[in-house]
Amino acid sequence: MKMVKSLLLGSAAGLAAVAGAQAADLPVKAKAVEYVKVCSAYGAGYYYVPGTDTCLKLGGYARFDTYINAVGTFNPAISSAGATAFNAPGNGVAGYPLSTSDTPDYMTRARGVVDVDARTATDYGVLRSYVRFGGQWDSQASAGSPAGGSLYFERAFIQFAGFTFGYTQSFFDTGINYMLTTPYAGSNTWTSAIAYTAQFGNGFSATIALEDAANRITGIQFAAASVTTGGISYSNYQDGQSVPDIVANLRLDQAWGTAMLSGALHQVAALTPTIGGATYVGETSSDSWGWALGGSVEFKLPMLAPGDSLYIQANYADGALNYLGLSGTAQGRATGLGIVDVGTQLNALSGAYYPLADAIWTGTGFSKESGWSIQGQFRHYWVPNLRSAIYGGYVSVEVPANTLNAYDVNMWQVGLNTIWSPVKNLDLGLEVVYSKVDGGAPFTVTGGTATTIPTAVYGGSTDVWSGGFRAQRSF
Repeated sequence: MKMVKSLLLGSAAGLAAVAGAQAADLPVKAKAVEYVKVCSAYGAGYYYVPGTDTCLKLGGYARFDTYINAVGTFNPAISSAGATAFNAPGNGVAGYPLSTSDTPDYMTRARGVVDVDARTATDYGVLRSYVRFGGQWDSQASAGSPAGGSLYFERAFIQFAGFTFGYTQSFFDTGINYMLTTPYAGSNTWTSAIAYTAQFGNGFSATIALEDAANRITGIQFAAASVTTGGISYSNYQDGQSVPDIVANLRLDQAWGTAMLSGALHQVAALTPTIGGATYVGETSSDSWGWALGGSVEFKLPMLAPGDSLYIQANYADGALNYLGLSGTAQGRATGLGIVDVGTQLNALSGAYYPLADAIWTGTGFSKESGWSIQGQFRHYWVPNLRSAIYGGYVSVEVPANTLNAYDVNMWQVGLNTIWSPVKNLDLGLEVVYSKVDGGAPFTVTGGTATTIPTAVYGGSTDVWSGGFRAQRSF
């Protein structure tokens, strides 16, 4: 009996072992895979981040530019903001605005950019964060550095409950531009800001913003512009900014287009020179307020062709010249306009040079410079994949009476481009721009001889034809 019991237990153990082995071989149910889902709440191209309620969109572009008498991006070689065009791989050229017969006539740039747009619905509205950045390679980066790569940064901001925090388009501007170049007439600047936008319905909104003043500073001119190893420039008595620019706008977006009125207050901070013009660390300074007003409107013209539109912008500024434009770039400021051709002697110069500053020393104090600008652009689609744009702009700067040999200056531009898109998201474009600088004085060189540097250069008239080619694939 005892033997039978042992046999039965052994058999049961054996059967259990076999059953356990067979159970181990059975397939285990896989954990459910969480697939990426389309998010249609914010338009095409958004997807839910797996495991979250955040919608994400990735984009960007690859671009190749060739510039003629211009620098990136299509900025004519006629201001200090385009100073790279006046450099050379060697050290024999003095820099902006001095030009020789062999000053570089063309440059190339390759740029790659990625943008990330993340949006989440909250009880306070949409929480949005946006970043746009990349890198580029330039055939000429600076004097003595003929080619090189660098990082490129365009946007980084957060939007929440009507607030915007970060680096983005200035709220003084619409950011509308049909040209490859950034026009000299009209404000179009990127800056860091804290802003609040109130939406009133029917496309009407209002914004109040504090924007970094550093992106709008032109400079404080003390003493006449003179020739140095870095080119022609003036002594800049700009002091540090203690107050950001205060910017506000009223905007209307409708089916027919967009209209906006904007205003800005800009601190003009200047070091106070001592007798004889000497400066020293810790010197006192004075400040006043510059200001600017702007108006712009874009009309959509589908009755001519789908995509056709007309854009007009007009600005006035007093002590805040960057709000007129005058730089040809969204990320820089110009402190001078013109081109000066050099001869075989140090004082054998010709062309034009006009300093730009928010304020200028008059002999007894600083007085603000003022001016106005107006521009118009028209874009027409010949067929859905072929479009052209035409641009015309004028800007005038009035310089108060002073003892520094500085005079009023005017600049006007006209431009034309044509862009072909043989397939979706691929643009192949050509652009040509004519820019002219003129003012209230003949070109004058004071001091200096064949072997000594001139003490002051100002006045004159000059022009430049510029343009280039672009190939860009967006994704």
